Parts: sequence; structure tokens; C-alpha cells
Amino acid sequence: MQIGEFAKICGTKITVLRHYDKEGLLEPDYVDAFTGYRYYSDEQIPIFFRITALKKAGFSLVEIKKILASEQTNE
Repeated sequence: MQIGEFAKICGTKITVLRHYDKEGLLEPDYVDAFTGYRYYSDEQIPIFFRITALKKAGFSLVEIKKILASEQTNE
């Protein structure tokens, strides 16, 4: 799904998703090389909400990136 639809489902702004992409927290599933459009998958929705929960718990984006990386390693 395109970034706008993903943002709407997650209740966030496109700018937030672009920032997360820039920070390496939540990279799009696919980026069209010609248009630069970002596409996300349904499987990324829980990741977005995990990031949101960690932010609410007081973690910084740098800390969240480390947590997500360690969770992926443990799977």
C-alpha cells in the first residue's frame, strides 16, 4: 500500500513515516525507483505500533532502533 494509506491506517502523518525511514526505524517494503513512492506492507503495521509504544514508554529513536534490531535478531 502507498505511504498515505499506511499513514491513515496507523493514524499518523506521512512526515512521521518519512522520518522513521530516514532514521532506519521503519523502511518501506518497496520504493519505486522511477517515482520514489514508498510502499508498505500489512506486516509492517505492528512494527509501527511497536515503535509508538516504545516512544510512549520514553525510549529515544536511537534506543528504539536498537531494540527493534535485537528483536529481529532473536526471532
